[in-house]
Amino acid sequence: MKKAEIRKHYFLDSYVIFAPKRNLRLHNIHEDQKEELDINECYFCPKNLKDQKIIQDFDNKKYPGIAIIENKFPALTPDNPKAFGKQEVIIETPEHNKELSDLPLEDIMRILRVYDQRIKELKKLKGVRHVLVFKNDGGKAGATVAHAHSQIIALPLIPPKIVRESDAVDEYFLNKGTCPHCDIIRKERHSPRVAYLDDNVIGICPYASSNAFGVWIMPLKHQRTIDDFHGEELESLAKALKKITGKLDDAGISYNYFFDNSLDLESHHFRLKVEPRINIWAGLELGTGMVINPVFPEDSAKFYNS
Repeated sequence: MKKAEIRKHYFLDSYVIFAPKRNLRLHNIHEDQKEELDINECYFCPKNLKDQKIIQDFDNKKYPGIAIIENKFPALTPDNPKAFGKQEVIIETPEHNKELSDLPLEDIMRILRVYDQRIKELKKLKGVRHVLVFKNDGGKAGATVAHAHSQIIALPLIPPKIVRESDAVDEYFLNKGTCPHCDIIRKERHSPRVAYLDDNVIGICPYASSNAFGVWIMPLKHQRTIDDFHGEELESLAKALKKITGKLDDAGISYNYFFDNSLDLESHHFRLKVEPRINIWAGLELGTGMVINPVFPEDSAKFYNS
């Protein structure tokens, strides 16, 4: 068994403690099976959409099989100046209890195009400064409805965490003259931390990942946002997402994923971050900001490649 190890993020001032536990086995983590809700009770099934504020229904011609609705219980709304914003739900399939990873590749590509389209539309709203695409899959990841869906939130500010990371990328470029993520790709491309690789994208289990089985999916060439992906590039992104989420679904692991698009005035490398939710943050994490991860990224990559 490997000894514990403290690792530093590639370029941020943050640390992770890797402390493998003997009782954690890849074949024994089916602890968060998703509840199968009755189709009559599901908010996102086609027969129940009439009760929602529909932006796009499943029968639309441009993106058939994908519906978009306003979040029924939004934290942010356009008519509240104290909590301004907008929240939408992307319902990924009309079929109940079907996972994203179960869908054909063409459907996943269509979902990615819808993300891009909605980001553009929400950015047009006066007062919106940042738009985030994210997916909560499984109870431990915050999902409350089993029907496959993801969400988009338009914010009136750029979150401080994103600003700090953006500033760190800028500082790296000023000091070294290169993009840190391009450098990470060059360094990791032949490492044991690669979970996915083709001619267009790479999936890396980061050297100091804060979550067990965490993956960054990135384009091999420098691309800023999801809008830069076309043709084979978008297909590669869909393939990587299908493989990674499929492995997690098969193991019964909850996960979140979210888009890390470049900020509008920056030229930062796009990342799609997949963050499984095995770790339980306790006193050490809350008190120090240093996370204990029980799975080394090299072992996470083996899990995805098995």
